Amino acid sequence: MAFNSNGKPSKPIAKFESMLKTDDVYFFDAEDFEDIIHHYLNNGKISLAKKAIRIGLQQHPDAIELRLLDVEVLVFENNLDVAERILDDLQLLDSGNEEIYIQRANIYSKKDNHEAAVLLLHQALEMAEESFDIYSLLGMEYLFMDDFQQAKVNFMKCVAFDEEDYSSLY
Repeated sequence: MAFNSNGKPSKPIAKFESMLKTDDVYFFDAEDFEDIIHHYLNNGKISLAKKAIRIGLQQHPDAIELRLLDVEVLVFENNLDVAERILDDLQLLDSGNEEIYIQRANIYSKKDNHEAAVLLLHQALEMAEESFDIYSLLGMEYLFMDDFQQAKVNFMKCVAFDEEDYSSLY
């Protein structure tokens, strides 16, 4: 969780921000870096997320989840070739990680190859424990392809998970 019950930043986030102010280097475990990066991405602070990714990968160069967050930012910034190379490396290490397929689908979607994105998302569905987000992504891909019936089917699956998922309802 990024914030504690008082609405203040969690300890890892406060510690990370203190580190940035003092130019000291503190050690964080990889999961703390994931929380810090998610916090910044969720709040639109991409440059701070990138700093956290860079420092996190210096401390944990083999952390697959940190590398996937790096890919997520690269895709967001349209550095698709670099993102694909990292995904190629990660797939050799962990071919059963659904996030690799989701990020590849995002790349194909950005390249307007929505059919390939759908195929990758279906592969991710086979591996995923929680499929809510994947159904939402599938719904969006089908919308891009003007297949409104399939989009509806996938968005309805999202609503089945969360009846207050307003983005799926619209």
